[in-house]
Amino acid sequence: MKKSAKFRSLDEGGFTLTEMMVAAVASGAILAAGFGSLTVSQKVARANSQAMNTQSTARNALDMITADLKLAGFGMQGAQGPIGNCAINGTPAAIVPADNNPLGADFGPDIVSMVVPMTNSVALAGPLWQVFGNVGPGFNAINMPAGAMAAMGDAIPGGVAALPGMNVSIGGAAWSRIAGVTGTGLNLNPPLAAPIQFGTGTQVYLLQCITYQIIPPPDALNLCLGNAPCLVRGVAPAGVVGGPNCLNPGNTCVPIMDGVEDLQLAFGCDGCSPTINSGNPDGQIDDLDGTNNMSPGDFVMNLNWFAPAAPFVSTYMNPSAIRLAQVTLVARQTGVDQGSGEANQVQINTGVIPIVGGDHNHANGVFALGDNATPAQQQTYMQFRRRVLSRTVELRNQRF
Repeated sequence: MKKSAKFRSLDEGGFTLTEMMVAAVASGAILAAGFGSLTVSQKVARANSQAMNTQSTARNALDMITADLKLAGFGMQGAQGPIGNCAINGTPAAIVPADNNPLGADFGPDIVSMVVPMTNSVALAGPLWQVFGNVGPGFNAINMPAGAMAAMGDAIPGGVAALPGMNVSIGGAAWSRIAGVTGTGLNLNPPLAAPIQFGTGTQVYLLQCITYQIIPPPDALNLCLGNAPCLVRGVAPAGVVGGPNCLNPGNTCVPIMDGVEDLQLAFGCDGCSPTINSGNPDGQIDDLDGTNNMSPGDFVMNLNWFAPAAPFVSTYMNPSAIRLAQVTLVARQTGVDQGSGEANQVQINTGVIPIVGGDHNHANGVFALGDNATPAQQQTYMQFRRRVLSRTVELRNQRF
């Protein structure tokens, strides 16, 4: 009986306190390592996601601007007077470049305005913005399908009541201005010019002067809705000098991309310079730098299109001579990186501050002139990773 009790006592034995303590320490170490690995993975994933989002933001913004530039001037043939605010010294212009410092290198983003056509999406609403019937020279009215005028009104601020006075293009070939809206279509003034004839199904376009602009902080008009800097697009009132500007009150510019903080444009012209082929277009981009090759030096930047300026002394720049536009955008991530370690610290990037579009040091003017003057400001700038994208497009509708 005693032997049996002894064996029973051995069978019912458990862990000692020392063994339990060792197991607890080992389990804690494993859990800590797991949580540490999870934290690092999450930070790396967040950093990669921010990098991809920044790249996507820059690409999408560049796609939008270059798509409108390719359309700039479509339907302006025969236009009598400016379309919206797209004019330079009173002369209609399909594209209105505006450097913020025409006397030298910039310290911040450029502004660009352009005439672009608007029409309805056939896939969504059916072929509403089309001629119904036949029209030709001398016609001062066009009939359109039922619902077309309401759809036009829905596409612009102010609705149908804002249509009179807007410019319109029939088929992209005949310009006129809306004099009034009827139950069946549009009244036009002036009448359509000869010798063009249009039949049922011809597309009708509204023409608008659209402005692209970067809004930096402080965003006094709250155009970025608390997320400055941002890229805005819309109808901007004309400024005192320099063309339309979304920073003027009363605009309908709206944010389209957060995190875009710089926009630079350079233009290749055929007939801008009076010293090359006497200022006459010859089918080739003006060789401004005399290299006999197409080169960056042939692109015009930092010149005042609203007043004579060297090297075009005593002459105004001619925006209708623009054939190419080089667009450069800078987008930054929306938040700072926290590094890849477990500590919660701000990552300082070591990349080189970009020279945007061959124009200016990007850090000197992101928010205000001289904001890269101190080490603290430079460190703040380097906390955000950025993406710089550039594209050159042909302005094919400028040849009219």
